[in-house]
Amino acid sequence: MPELEEKAVNYRSDDIALATTTETLVISSGPVKVQRATCLVHIRAWAVLTTGAATTTVTPRIRRGTAVTGTAVGQANTENVKAAAGSSEPFVVEAIEQRENVDTVEYSLTLQQVSATGNGNIEAAAIEVEILGG
Repeated sequence: MPELEEKAVNYRSDDIALATTTETLVISSGPVKVQRATCLVHIRAWAVLTTGAATTTVTPRIRRGTAVTGTAVGQANTENVKAAAGSSEPFVVEAIEQRENVDTVEYSLTLQQVSATGNGNIEAAAIEVEILGG
């Protein structure tokens, strides 16, 4: 069974505008130290989003690095909005990947609304990165 070697958690509660259907960076983990040549990285992130007008679905993604252009990690499953557009809803995403020959890793959560004609508002977000070895 893998053992926890390092862990980083980041949280923010300031508002972030989510422009209509543009994929937007929500939160990043900051660099996390890797102590061995090969490790598993477990990433878990969530955000509370007040959806914009006409939003039908939202796609949460985990990406390597601190930009929307970073490599996507795990699935990018589009989730149906559970209530009327303009409601506050939680979105959660989790992924695991193996990394080799890196000194640090850093991951980010992004969100993207689909069919939105109005901006959304991210109210709070968190990301947790665990380095597993053994």
